[in-house]
Amino acid sequence: MPRSGTTIGKCELCGHTADKTAMAHHLGECFPVHDVKGKNVPLIRLRFEAEEDSRYWLLLEAKADATLEQLDALLRRVWLECCGHMSTFYVERRTELSKRSKLGVTLSSKGLKFRYEYDFGSTTSLTGQVLATRQGSPGRSAVRLLARNDALIWPCGECGAAATTVCPFCLDEDGGLFCAAHAKEHPHAQEEVYLPVVNSPRMGVCGYTG
Repeated sequence: MPRSGTTIGKCELCGHTADKTAMAHHLGECFPVHDVKGKNVPLIRLRFEAEEDSRYWLLLEAKADATLEQLDALLRRVWLECCGHMSTFYVERRTELSKRSKLGVTLSSKGLKFRYEYDFGSTTSLTGQVLATRQGSPGRSAVRLLARNDALIWPCGECGAAATTVCPFCLDEDGGLFCAAHAKEHPHAQEEVYLPVVNSPRMGVCGYTG
């Protein structure tokens, strides 16, 4: 069942903390202070949320001439990569976008919503939206992380303390999260299947360790 709620995150430019809505407004004030000297170029601000749990969110900025492949690489690095799975971007009725296409062509309309999927077996799905465009000089990176949600605190299913370990065999049963002590007592403790609790919607899936 999809989860939702408000989570706080941190601005990567200045350290300011806010929820995802307030953070989007904050960035409009933060950019002028932290842009570097150089030629202004067209930039696109994007927000991603986990489709099954909107408490996971990212705010990114990309140069308009960046490709979807470069955007894909950042999503993998920050949230997803485990085993080199395939991925794709969709708009409208599952119209697949070429990863060679540039964001300024495919994802430039403010308010545009789209979808991203990583791994077509144990799929992690994200929803994306174009929040704004601007002219600026962010530096060399084609795509950069602006802000992300703080790590969620998951309770141990046995004692309620902060969980550190995931049993992927049991996670789909609304369980499978344990503190270090109770992970040792779990029936699957000897099967070497445990994964760490991490700040990602792919926690507990495939071989993802963050």
